[in-house]
Amino acid sequence: MDQLLEIKAARREILGRPRDLARPWGLFVLPNGFHGWEGLPAGRREALARAVEHGEHDVPTYLPARVVTIDGIAIAPTVEDLQSDIDFVTGVGATGDRLKVSVKYRGFLRHAFARRALAEVTEDQGIWTGRLKRVPFQIQYVFADPRRYGITRTFPETGLATSIVAITRGNFPAFPIIEIPDAPAGYTISSAGRTFTITGATAGGTHSVDLRRGRVYRNGIEMPGVGRGYLWTIPTGPATVFTLSVPGRLKAPDTFV
Repeated sequence: MDQLLEIKAARREILGRPRDLARPWGLFVLPNGFHGWEGLPAGRREALARAVEHGEHDVPTYLPARVVTIDGIAIAPTVEDLQSDIDFVTGVGATGDRLKVSVKYRGFLRHAFARRALAEVTEDQGIWTGRLKRVPFQIQYVFADPRRYGITRTFPETGLATSIVAITRGNFPAFPIIEIPDAPAGYTISSAGRTFTITGATAGGTHSVDLRRGRVYRNGIEMPGVGRGYLWTIPTGPATVFTLSVPGRLKAPDTFV
């Protein structure tokens, strides 16, 4: 049975409806019980008044954190199974650690990283009707980074190149990671008049240059202080050409808000 909505966190699913009507138990989202995954409230801006003039200075606006609320119900055939589901609801993210939340909605799978803000289960008196036991719950996640990430695309799809054409199919600019296999100690990455330069790195292995943070890694281990220059994104719409002084490849996730 096709699912309109599938939510995964900590290896457990919260579904829009049962996969098997003969075994209709698990964690489910109530009708109209999923809020905040698409769209964001008013953006954040730092107002700066014009001295002895009307109005304010024109300043950028920034995205707020994303808050997602799930109103659901746990359904189980036995009290023991119900308690297991309740323990998951109250325990997931309880340590305060960041967790990956994946949502397949309308056929598109996207993910983001959240911390749990709330997990409540409605207290019951142990009185149920019918063969299934039911308990409502509510979970709330806060995503400090409000962006949602889809497929990570690789350019070129195979092999390496020094001139790479990259695009994003998301609705928000995507930060790329450039990988340089068998990397030298120094090289440059350029695009649209901007350049990021790596010097004094440890040669060999695969270097990963993160243009979101300006950090450079060798086989997954950061090499501090070897990269400097501009940081930039792949914009939505037209393709962006990257020029590398040594052969490499580029990876970027489709990014959405």
